[in-house]
Amino acid sequence: MVGALESTIIAVANQKGGVAKTTTSVNLAALLAAAGKRVLLLDMDPQGGCAVCLGMNTTTMERSIYDALVKPNVQISEVLVPTDFQFDLAPANIDLAGAEIELKQALAAETVLQRKLKPVLNSYDYVVIDTPPSLGILTVNSLTAANKVLIPISAEYMALRGLRMLLDTLENVREVTNPGLAIMGILATRYDGRTINSREVYEYLREFCKREGIHLFPQVIKQSVRFAEAPGYQTPLALWRKEVDGAKQYQKVAEEVINGKV
Repeated sequence: MVGALESTIIAVANQKGGVAKTTTSVNLAALLAAAGKRVLLLDMDPQGGCAVCLGMNTTTMERSIYDALVKPNVQISEVLVPTDFQFDLAPANIDLAGAEIELKQALAAETVLQRKLKPVLNSYDYVVIDTPPSLGILTVNSLTAANKVLIPISAEYMALRGLRMLLDTLENVREVTNPGLAIMGILATRYDGRTINSREVYEYLREFCKREGIHLFPQVIKQSVRFAEAPGYQTPLALWRKEVDGAKQYQKVAEEVINGKV
């Protein structure tokens, strides 16, 4: 069994929406599980995108991660749903939006998820946390519970604007609640090499990461309509269409994670 301290907890975070956080979370979890790892995918986004990507109806869920976070007598183990892809899911739905207010009233509000996760960590090699597009209490809980953070950034100028703000938030979390939090790396997503915009943004990221001492994944997740189609087939793209470039790149990201290169 893997001890709690040996579990790798990866928060996939960026306060900017539309940068492929959920796509990255779902595909990474699926590929880690396909490699024989014991994986929990935990959705902290009220939009419930992880469940949607796997063909689950978030409106009919009897329990979700919301219940585990705000109800003292409900444990995370009670809200887990096994998937068809050899990993477990702690799903979210719109109820989680209410937790933003309710968690603020809790004692040590930033550490609720961390405390709730502890009893199940022995069961998993990896926990992948999909975070909401904000820097609110749900994201701070995710960063406090994690030991690594993976930052997807779409290759467009608007996505760069909040990068410094996110890094400042990570530094604040280190100082206050989680000194061991490390940046796993920045992953460029929605890349279109045909455009000057994408190429310039990636070059900026390359120089920025070199200057800041942050790992930039050499894999670039290219823009593809297949990512939008995958939820309709209720299967992560990396398993549904392995020959697609994006699936191959996510496979390489997963290999980097497994091999401990990040």
